[in-house]
Amino acid sequence: MKNTWLLLLFVFISGHLCHFGLPWWALVPLSALAGWLFPQAAWRSVLAGFAGGLLLWTTNALWLDIANAGLLSGKVGTLFMGLSRSQILLFTGLLGGLLGGLGALTGRWARDVFGKSPN
Repeated sequence: MKNTWLLLLFVFISGHLCHFGLPWWALVPLSALAGWLFPQAAWRSVLAGFAGGLLLWTTNALWLDIANAGLLSGKVGTLFMGLSRSQILLFTGLLGGLLGGLGALTGRWARDVFGKSPN
């Protein structure tokens, strides 16, 4: 259980620290690194990576949405059949969660493949 919280916090904090210097897809290698560093059951890795990515992308999208008074999310919402600002933010968070969860699962599986010493 401890590793689950550590993975979630690692994804969230390292993602925030790297937010301004790295591209959007940097969440995947960060989550994979977290999945490698904090080993646990595969489903817990996916859930913790999903939660970390969801929180990271939702807070970043909300921060940027508040900074421009919702103008961009309103215009993007009209492109996607009239979605509201909150629906756009939720969709953004779900995409971040999906990337974070799959990245953490990849790191967990990589640890299984490469992390064990041969007997």
